Amino acid sequence: MQLNGKSLIHFVLSGVLLCSCAPGNVPTKPGRPTKPAKSDTLKDNISDFRPRYDGTAGAARPTTPPAKTAPPAGATAAAAGMPTGDITAKLNVILDTIAIRNRSIRFAQGYRVQIYTGTNREEATKARNRSYARFPDITPHFDYTQPNFRVRVGDFLDRLEAQRVYAGLLAEFPNALIVPDRIEIR
Repeated sequence: MQLNGKSLIHFVLSGVLLCSCAPGNVPTKPGRPTKPAKSDTLKDNISDFRPRYDGTAGAARPTTPPAKTAPPAGATAAAAGMPTGDITAKLNVILDTIAIRNRSIRFAQGYRVQIYTGTNREEATKARNRSYARFPDITPHFDYTQPNFRVRVGDFLDRLEAQRVYAGLLAEFPNALIVPDRIEIR
């Protein structure tokens, strides 16, 4: 195989380039060795730092807590590591104030089933009476916002309760739908 002048130059330059990239010849920052030192290798023994387990793999730990010893005579509860204060009385006062405040809340955000909406008052009254006949324990709410009358049934905190009543009213009122509304809390 004969090489002309240009091919010979390319061959020699590529050989020089490959040899200059060998691990010992890669330039680094000044002051750093080009080959790894012995301390850089992972030959350190770290077995002293690993946790040790007894020979019973998967053995259950005892479920009973260690027995508590009584504090020595004359020692205070704080010195023995026992709780020092009883907050039951303070907690009861706070819970009572929260309960009193919650009793004053009369309305919440919830759902109702709307069975009628329209401009005819007689139709709205008929729808209210039919819903009361079908579900006497659920209160119908009659609302007039000019020019529309709305009849909504129930006071439901969550949509699932409203869905159950909606399923029962759907046969009688095919245009019924569940609407979010401000409900009365009893």
